[in-house]
Amino acid sequence: MTESAPAGTAAAGGSGKATNKRDLVLALDAGSPVISVAVGVGGETLAARAVALERSSTQLLALVAEVLAAVAARPADLAGVVALAGPGSFTGLRVGLATALGLVQGLGVPAQALPALTVMAAASGAPPGTLVVAAVDALRGEWSAQAFRAGPVPRPLGEMTLVPAGELLTRLVPGEEVGAIREPGTSATSETALIIAFGVSTLTRGGDAAGGRARFQEAPPLAPAALRLAAALPRASWRAASLAAPIYSRPPATTSPKPPGAPPPPAPAPETAPP
Repeated sequence: MTESAPAGTAAAGGSGKATNKRDLVLALDAGSPVISVAVGVGGETLAARAVALERSSTQLLALVAEVLAAVAARPADLAGVVALAGPGSFTGLRVGLATALGLVQGLGVPAQALPALTVMAAASGAPPGTLVVAAVDALRGEWSAQAFRAGPVPRPLGEMTLVPAGELLTRLVPGEEVGAIREPGTSATSETALIIAFGVSTLTRGGDAAGGRARFQEAPPLAPAALRLAAALPRASWRAASLAAPIYSRPPATTSPKPPGAPPPPAPAPETAPP
């Protein structure tokens, strides 16, 4: 079965009725350059839709309606909701998480927000144990990135880091003298890493492929991988509160409100003409 559909189309096998509507889970990714929605059972995608980010803000609920219609289901048939928490588009993340939270509150079903980098590593399809670096463009020449060992639930090898485009491997996959992420019997200095991202051509221009230490993969729509990853986690570990905790590459650029009674800022000194 195809994991994800081309933009605006159903996934293969995405028509007809689901085998058990009581087990249907909906996954949403509204923060990536390719927005995706998928519905499935037990981690298997039954229907999916994907559109470009710039078209997503007015289409997310329509995409949800389409994937549910593709499996002859209604929102009331959902048993859970999964959403990607970021990093990603600031506005897109908030739209996706708010949509998921609204569904959860209206339906009273379990929910879980998943880190986008973990889902991206799962979407790589790399064999278990492969060194995978997932990266999201954070603009200003930097990427939010994290290294993992591939598996049904990718194992993080460190925290998410903001890294210049040309330094993913040197910063996230250090040599043996640095310690950090070496599996028994393997060498971090000679191991080839799989780097997965949306827009990998930007990274290859950054020089991370030097020395043959990396191969690159363009990220697919992530909602189907989110379904698989969520199915591998115990349902008891799902927390609807995670939908209120987006992951940003940088702190949002906001101005804190002044406390009540705070004096106004001093007026600028008047300009004087030169003598």
